[in-house]
Amino acid sequence: MTLLQRLASVLVVGGAMACAPLAMATDKYPDKPIRIVVPFSAGGQFDIAARMLGQFAGKELSQSIIVENLPGGGGNIGAVKVAAAPADGYTLLALGGNHAIAKALYAKPGFDVNADFTPISLVTVAPHVVLVNASLPVKTFPELLEYAKRNPSSLNYGSPGVGTSMHLTFEMIKGNYGLDAMHVSYKGGSNMLNDLAAGQINAGIVAVAPAQEFIKAGRIRPLAVTSKLRSAALPDVPSLSELGYADLDTGSWMALAGPKNLPPGIVARWNEVVRAFLADPAAKAKLESMGFRPEPSSPEQLQKRLVGESETFLQVVRDKNITAD
Repeated sequence: MTLLQRLASVLVVGGAMACAPLAMATDKYPDKPIRIVVPFSAGGQFDIAARMLGQFAGKELSQSIIVENLPGGGGNIGAVKVAAAPADGYTLLALGGNHAIAKALYAKPGFDVNADFTPISLVTVAPHVVLVNASLPVKTFPELLEYAKRNPSSLNYGSPGVGTSMHLTFEMIKGNYGLDAMHVSYKGGSNMLNDLAAGQINAGIVAVAPAQEFIKAGRIRPLAVTSKLRSAALPDVPSLSELGYADLDTGSWMALAGPKNLPPGIVARWNEVVRAFLADPAAKAKLESMGFRPEPSSPEQLQKRLVGESETFLQVVRDKNITAD
């Protein structure tokens, strides 16, 4: 064997030895509890879906799954923690549309959603629903547009907060239809819904699930959903795509991601778990009853969604000169 051949052999063996610890770590994964960080308070839509996934994953992986609620900063605090965690698959993030918006809304969110995470899979999508107080003489979305034209500067709408996907989506709706409505910001969807039901505001936008109780009680009226398809929870309510806004497809979505450089084997394993969870008949039925649309994806599809929404909402924030609370 020549000297050059011996050197090449050493390099090949050395490279294999360097990769061995990572391969071994992936092979025995998981051998300790896994933490899923939910960057919002317990009891919300994110939390419910993440806990359902965690419970299912615990059985699939034969390991404890701990759901940690870490609210604050519009979801940024929890995201920062996961971005800084070791890329070993033991700390994951319930990632959402708010994280795609953060880059546009905050000067220093503490992370870059397109660079600091490893996408695993989209999990659920919950379309937003455009609502009006039941006493407003409006029964359809076209009637809302006509009402606004007949009563200029009289219409207002509430959202769960400045810079939320609901707020930015309604601003997109206003621009598309020429709708005149003043934004009223709330600290969360429940406060907005209570005021909408009481007639303190005319209209509102929020995810489907929290609005269902008010809709069933007849206190608020749903006019349209913001996804391309109708919501299984509101089958009689048209989508805005049906009503002329063909490109609109937004909602409150949840995905699963890890820190950047997560090993491909761990990404693939969790992607399998998410797909199995969403294919489970009991889990699927429960999610759909709450207004969630089960929607698994490849890591590449999730990355594309993150990039696309970051660009879309950045344009909305700039056009409307929106700043964070």
